[in-house]
Amino acid sequence: MNFPILPVDQIGSPLREKIGTIEALGGDTRFFQFAAHAPHVVQLYWVQFYQDVFFKGLLPVRLKEIARLRLAALNGCSFCQVGDRASAMANGLLESEVEALFGDGQSPTFSAAEQASADAATRMSNFDAEGVLDDRLKATLMQCFEPDELVELFAVIGILTGMARMLHAAGFITRTCETRPA
Repeated sequence: MNFPILPVDQIGSPLREKIGTIEALGGDTRFFQFAAHAPHVVQLYWVQFYQDVFFKGLLPVRLKEIARLRLAALNGCSFCQVGDRASAMANGLLESEVEALFGDGQSPTFSAAEQASADAATRMSNFDAEGVLDDRLKATLMQCFEPDELVELFAVIGILTGMARMLHAAGFITRTCETRPA
């Protein structure tokens, strides 16, 4: 059973532009067309979260892209991988860094803060058996970030993890690869 979707010509901005971007990258837009039924949710997620926090906020976008792409790699979500890979590279990630995030999540070119962001995403993902930040990672995070920055990083990872879980559970995403245990 499929959830009802709206035709693209009945969807307003900024969601229509997002749909165009995802289509151009060869991605599935069914979730966006479903979400258009609730403009207040579109406002919350694509405007307040993405425009005001993810692409602005306290932390560099590159750092948030590292966490987002690591989550996409772990959850195997084709929906996430299509847009996130392109956005990460547009925001300064090198191809080798992208590939590292799809591997073990470790890159020698990452700063300490960037590596901590990838490591936190790994531990907070839906696929980490424990899902707990150990003392070593907590200490690294506290050395690299101010408390308000940590709140932002954790919120970004938490929101993206929850959205990935919802997209998978509702059948809006397909997996392009097996999920990777953390």
